[in-house]
This record gives sequence, C-alpha cells and structure tokens, in this order.
Amino acid sequence: MRPGTSTHSICARCLSRGRFFSTTPQPHEQLPPSPPRAGYTRLTNRGLISISGVDSTTFLQGLITQNMLVTNDPNRSPRHTGSYTAFLNSQGRILNDAFIYPLPKTDSEAASTDEPAWLIEVDKSEVPILLKHLKKHKLRAKLKLRGLEDGERTIWSAWKDHAEPRWAAYNLEADASSPFSPSSPIAGCVDTRAPGFGSRIVTPGAEDLRTHLPDESQVTGSEVSLDSYIVRRMLHGVAEGQNEILRESALPMESNMDMSRGIDFRKGCYVGQELTIRTHHTGVVRKRIVPVQLYTDDQSTVASIDVPVYDPSTSIPQPPRESNLSKAGARRGRSAGKFLNGIGNIGLALCRLEMMTDITLTGEGTQYSPEQEFKISWTGEEEGASGAGEVKVKALVPSWTREFIYSGMKNQNARRNEDDGSRAKRLVEQLEEEEEEYERRND
Repeated sequence: MRPGTSTHSICARCLSRGRFFSTTPQPHEQLPPSPPRAGYTRLTNRGLISISGVDSTTFLQGLITQNMLVTNDPNRSPRHTGSYTAFLNSQGRILNDAFIYPLPKTDSEAASTDEPAWLIEVDKSEVPILLKHLKKHKLRAKLKLRGLEDGERTIWSAWKDHAEPRWAAYNLEADASSPFSPSSPIAGCVDTRAPGFGSRIVTPGAEDLRTHLPDESQVTGSEVSLDSYIVRRMLHGVAEGQNEILRESALPMESNMDMSRGIDFRKGCYVGQELTIRTHHTGVVRKRIVPVQLYTDDQSTVASIDVPVYDPSTSIPQPPRESNLSKAGARRGRSAGKFLNGIGNIGLALCRLEMMTDITLTGEGTQYSPEQEFKISWTGEEEGASGAGEVKVKALVPSWTREFIYSGMKNQNARRNEDDGSRAKRLVEQLEEEEEEYERRND
C-alpha cells in the first residue's frame, strides 16, 4: 500500500458506525489538522552547516554512512545529488540524522572556487554540537566549516501524494548534476525515507517557496504548518531529529536508515562502520521504529486497522518521550519497546518486532499474540510529564517496511544456502575488486 492510500483521518463510514476513538476535544491544546495530499512546509526546526574546501568531500566520506562519491566511478568523482545520511560515534550509535546537499555554484562560497562545497542539514538545536564534532575530526584537513544564520537559506519539505514533482523524478545514481539547472541557487533531493514521501528543498533567503518555484509541476499545494508535516511524518513512520532518533543511543538499522537508503554498505571506512556492517551481515534487526496508534478504549477499536489513523479531535494523554512499552494486564516484564514522540492519537516507537507485530525474523519462534495488548504507563515524575497516566498502544508496520524486512531475509537465506564453491568464488571476486581499488588509490 502506498502512503497516499493511508487513512489520514476518520472517514464518514467509520463515523456512521460510532466513535472509533474518544473524540472529546483537548481543552488546552489545539491539534494540527490532517496534512493535505499535496503541500509544502517551512522546516524552521532544521539548521544548516556549510563545509567547503579541497578536502571537504573526503572529510565527509570518513564521517557519514552515505557514499560521497559516485558509485562505480573509477575516477572517484564527488556525487552531484543530495542524500539522506547519518553521523555515528565510534560505537556505531547515531549522533545526528542528516541530509547532505551539493552547495549551488551560485553561492558566494562555491562560486569563488572550483573546490567542492556541501550543505549539511540537521536539527537546528544540534548545529553547535555537530560543528564541535566536525572540528574535532578536522585536524589538518583543508576545509572551512560554518553554521548558517537564520534567513540565509530556508529548508522545505514538499510532497504530492501519488506523484512526485517532475523535477524530483531522479534517483541517487543519476548522471544529472542536479534536479535544477546549473545556474539555479536551489539545492534539493528526493526524500527517500518512505516511498513517495516527497522532496527536500533548500532555497536562498527567507522568501516563500513559491517565489523560487512558481510552477505547479514543481511544487503543488499551499504551505502548511510544521505540526502538520510532523503528523505526516508519523503517519509514514519517519523519525527525524534527536528527539526521536536518540543521540548516542539509536542504531542506524533500528532507525530504518538501511531502508531509507541512508547507508552505503560497500563504501570505505567511516566512523562507526564496524557495528553497522556486522549488523547488516547478520541479517536480523529485531527492533525498528514504526508508527503506533494510541488509544484508551478496548482492543476492538483498533483490531481491524493496519495503518495509523489520525483524528485531530481525539483526547489522548501524551506519554513522556522514551517511556517503556510493556504488555497490558501482566506483571512488569521485558520491555517491548520505547515510545519516541507523538501527536494526538498517533506516534512513533522503537518496537520489538517479534513481540508487538506478526513479523517473524528467525526460526526460533515469536512472542506475538493478536490478543495481547500493550500499554505505556508513567508516574508523572518523568521529564516532560504533566501527571501520571496510561494509554494503550498498537504497533503498525508500513507495507514498504514489511516488504523490505522480508526481502532482506530472503537474500540472507540465499547467501546462507550457497554451496562452498559459489561462496569461495564470490569471496575471490570480492578480493580482486578490493585489490583493484587499492591499486587505483596508489597509482
């Protein structure tokens, strides 16, 4: 099922059958409306760092999960497209989720030289912390780092359900230098974190996006609030920023970065690579971030849904972030996951798949039972809590996540079932490729 077909609000048929969730308006908080099928949002919660200089590409290559070079290019040319990526610590835990964009040549920093230059997009509150991390690794590299001031550039998310804007219909391996003309001051890339999720756009100045892209074929709909964009993210199961992808705690695979095309498993060494590669080759990721439905009624209210349903009139107490998920009606046992963030009756959580969903990862059996309910309880002493409370929670696995997991398991099983001769041949070919790469580097 494509994200455009997900139910984003209560339909008339459900309302005619009775209340699907509690629909008492919240007295102190007005929840954002359901996101439109097409629109764009100014991402005021995100910030930019510019990095320029002759060593900027190789410097980033050693720090991020994405490949900064064009795949299979013998000349090792820098890539010309933006992409999703992450910075890791030495233990393979995420420091920052990020987008990397080539800095447009019309920018004063890029126009003054032929050297590569890049923009790094992260949470605005994380800009000083990431700058400190980058400077720690700079050593004698020839490059310049700078955090952009408010108003220098603006970050946008734009989407159109069922159809991408025409300029965004390129992929990460495209030969085209940019989705925009060489003289364009705009940077951008496809947002690969969910199918059809939209595009990321970075424009100069603080003007409206329509000032730069007035054509309806490029951007469709009108501007919506940041909260509506966050609702859309949660409906698609897309986590963003260190409020949801917990700094120095979250793992890339558990945060769906493999599925989001944010990791290149064949690139050279980078900080945190060892654990990431080892996890990839085991083929088993037992926990993943998925959308969750929050409810307070009996289980029949959510038994038939397989996609999150957002109702802005729902009154649901919000659990504190990082609250543990546990089985309802049972003694406190093994945690089933961790609540990350939510709006109204939807949210995101890091869930144990074989405990909270019907996904089976190994032949060891599963703890999942369709009748088992899960809950989040809190005492009121947690940070951000306004009082004690409890809500029930149902984990929902998007169809593309399910397909990705099972596809990976199928490929892993195929590798395990290789006969010794095939395995040896594959290893020899891999060794030859590595030797050729080594010789090219040392020519």
